[in-house]
Amino acid sequence: MTVTVSRVRAAKPGAMLDAADDVRTTSAALEIVIGVERGQLANLKANWQGQASDAAIAKAQQLIGEQEAYRGRLDKLAKALTDGGNQLTSLRSTLLEFVDTALQLGFSVSDDGVVTPQQWLIGDLGPVKKTAEFFTDSIQEQLKAFDTTDTLTATAIDQAVQGQKPSAPVNIGGQEIQIPPPGTNPEDVNKWWTGLTPEQRQQLIARHPPELGNLNGVPASARDAVNQQVMNDDLNRVRDVANRNHVSEDDVLKDPGRFGLTQTDATRFYNARRTSEGLAHQRGSTLDPTKERPVMLWAYQPEADGGQGRAAICLGNPDTANNTTVIVPGTGSSVHDGWLADGHDDAIHVYDQAALADPSRSTAVMMWMGYDAPDSFTDPRIANPTLARQGGDLLAADVNGLAATHLGSSHVTVMGHSYGSTTVADACAGSGMKVNDVVLIGCPGTDLAHSAADFHVNGGQVYVGAASTDPVARLGMGGPGAAQWLNTELGNPLGPVAGLGTDPSAEGFGATRFRAEVAGETGWSFHDHSKYYDMGSESLRAMTDIASGHSERLASDGLLAAERHQPTFSTPDHVDLPFGIEVPVPHVDIPIPGTPAYSDPESNRPGETVTNDHDYK
Repeated sequence: MTVTVSRVRAAKPGAMLDAADDVRTTSAALEIVIGVERGQLANLKANWQGQASDAAIAKAQQLIGEQEAYRGRLDKLAKALTDGGNQLTSLRSTLLEFVDTALQLGFSVSDDGVVTPQQWLIGDLGPVKKTAEFFTDSIQEQLKAFDTTDTLTATAIDQAVQGQKPSAPVNIGGQEIQIPPPGTNPEDVNKWWTGLTPEQRQQLIARHPPELGNLNGVPASARDAVNQQVMNDDLNRVRDVANRNHVSEDDVLKDPGRFGLTQTDATRFYNARRTSEGLAHQRGSTLDPTKERPVMLWAYQPEADGGQGRAAICLGNPDTANNTTVIVPGTGSSVHDGWLADGHDDAIHVYDQAALADPSRSTAVMMWMGYDAPDSFTDPRIANPTLARQGGDLLAADVNGLAATHLGSSHVTVMGHSYGSTTVADACAGSGMKVNDVVLIGCPGTDLAHSAADFHVNGGQVYVGAASTDPVARLGMGGPGAAQWLNTELGNPLGPVAGLGTDPSAEGFGATRFRAEVAGETGWSFHDHSKYYDMGSESLRAMTDIASGHSERLASDGLLAAERHQPTFSTPDHVDLPFGIEVPVPHVDIPIPGTPAYSDPESNRPGETVTNDHDYK
């Protein structure tokens, strides 16, 4: 044992927490710089086209990617310092409590943790020896845990500082197989994968290196097999310890060090359990397996985003489906907080309804929890597009990677809700995401995309669902000034500063707006911000038509909505002259200059026209 009582007593792990704060400050400053650069790059893309432009933009994106990688290393370093500092501080406190208690009881404690009775202790030595053995076992167990945690912390710090290294080659049948590093072009990854023999592919899946399950260019079925094995490893690591010690899983999570595990083990278990619950929920519980939905764990990174975790569950197979829809959530969503489960039926409703809308075409719907969303409406990051731009990079990489493994033609739709819609906009306008259709619902603003043209959709359109009673969907009207006014009027639900860009439902933006009113509602309600995927709603019917490749039905179903527009003042249609004479004059509605597009025709609809019976039967 290399760690001694005196070394632990002299240690000051709290200093690691101070260092972590300094690193986070540096990362935050770099984050601001990258955000400014992304805005400048978006303007460049909008105003400069051609081969020279493509080359310059590609180089700029590469440099920004390198900065993002460096910032990611800073964040990992801060996390390593924080986790290590907290764990070592706790272990040090527990260890010294055992040592000091033994000394107070008259025992001696050696530097390696052996506790012995003092010579002056007299009487029945049986209980005394047992007490000494108890203290020895406890102290040496804590020394061992401190040593293990210290080593793991040093490794985590080293990995953060040095950056991501290529994974170690996997020996398959005497041959060293090198897995391509993250970020490799998905087409190249797919060529590498198909170049392996069937036996090599099967053995790689059986070994289930975690990086293989998150590598774009690897087929969905292989990713699912790898990720589910990794998830089960994370579950069994804690469950086995709990069973051996006859305690509950939650007891282990409360104090993992006591059972020889780390906080990382606990984090991975918790997010694995949440992911497993999500798979079960999306699959559906039924006594008839033939009626269960096919589900895949397409991505799984339980330690990502400070322990919030990343994962993607797919209903159906995105490699073979005729229609693939990717759903991106907004504020308050994470693997840790249960967005994949906990009664979230967004993907289920789109998947089931799409199958009824067009039984002749197969559908895949992906729940993509692949970025760090703001934690809540009080999270100050919610008013800043930084997380959306970072998430846009990740989303674009995953969505574009789908093309490398898809067999045949495919219609791809990406749907973003709330802050997730801003993320989708940035993925298109700032990160080059290639999709056929985009759906934005409850959108607080489109940040880098100033019009539908900035989305660069491939043969499709940008669609918008904005309930007139959803206050969040009005935050983009008129730009940051109007957003800030509305935020203040509502009691600053988005923090002291608000504004994420343009309202895509406003006239002149160029999007197609569909109806998304909530039955029975007449005034603003934050509850209406979460009603877009409700079964039978106007919005779900419209999104189903788009996802199933039948957007032409929006018109025939009466689901097209008029754009929001500036308020107007109207001229009279006649002038009254003496003796009851009326002289007709041209009637004109004139927009009031300088006002935002806050007049919403949808708010004037009679209540009886808004119903919740629009589901496909």
